[in-house]
Amino acid sequence: MTNYNELKKLIEIGYDIEFSYKGKSYSITKTNKNLISFCEYYKEPKYFNTVDEFMSNAKIDDMLLSNIWESITDLMY
Repeated sequence: MTNYNELKKLIEIGYDIEFSYKGKSYSITKTNKNLISFCEYYKEPKYFNTVDEFMSNAKIDDMLLSNIWESITDLMY
């Protein structure tokens, strides 16, 4: 499994990343405007201006993604 620091590198390179957490699917995508888009499938995305901002502030159910990363499943990129 990719650790949270490796995730940062994948986002910087421009990979589209998909994963599951508690039975829900999520997506991380770098937009053509260089923003980071993060969302649960079929819901409104939240945008981050930088990869560092995403890494520090992305949340699922009010929990920082960094704190729950080890619990994600089905990681694809």
